[in-house]
Amino acid sequence: MLVLFFAASLACTVAGETVYFLVGPLPRIRDLRESYVLPLSKEEDINYARYLISRNQLGFSEGDRAIVGAYVTAGMDGINRNYLDPRFPGWSWHVSEFGGFAEITAEILDGGPDLLENSFDWAHQTAGKYAIGFWAFTVVRELGPTPLYLSIVPDGDNLQLYWTGLGTNYVYTLEGRDSLASTNWSALPDASWPQQTNHWTLAKADASARLYRVRAEVLQP
Repeated sequence: MLVLFFAASLACTVAGETVYFLVGPLPRIRDLRESYVLPLSKEEDINYARYLISRNQLGFSEGDRAIVGAYVTAGMDGINRNYLDPRFPGWSWHVSEFGGFAEITAEILDGGPDLLENSFDWAHQTAGKYAIGFWAFTVVRELGPTPLYLSIVPDGDNLQLYWTGLGTNYVYTLEGRDSLASTNWSALPDASWPQQTNHWTLAKADASARLYRVRAEVLQP
């Protein structure tokens, strides 16, 4: 069974544009499957995040300011999700302010995305911001200015399709095509597209397409 992970192409960075990065476990830590999304807009911060990614790919982190210091606030923004889970579950909080990169932070700031998720009743944390600086996490991937990703998970007689999002004011259309040579993408039949959902179940018997993608559009008022 073909499992395709499709990522929207990354556009060239424009000065002042927000670029999203994935903060995940340090390369030496293999038993954690948690991550969160970090928005950066300053050129020096973006460049350093890319430096950390290159260092991680080589297996190095000693001596780097690898820990992400940030402030988070309550609320699902449609972007902050756990990319290390193929279902892309959203967190009930999001980064509201980047604090800086550090070699070490106060122990009270340590933890992880899942621990943070379960530390508060986020539905009632409507005010204030909370500092984080997770010791076991660093920047591991660049998601680009439009972090739209799709995962396909075989599930018995079905395919479970999950995708990330660009925010709460977008709707999505699932499209398919028969081969790499084809240029014709068509919306999946038997559904009313676009939709605001980020999950779709497709029976394998109905999966005539071999390649899939998700297309995002701004929700019209």
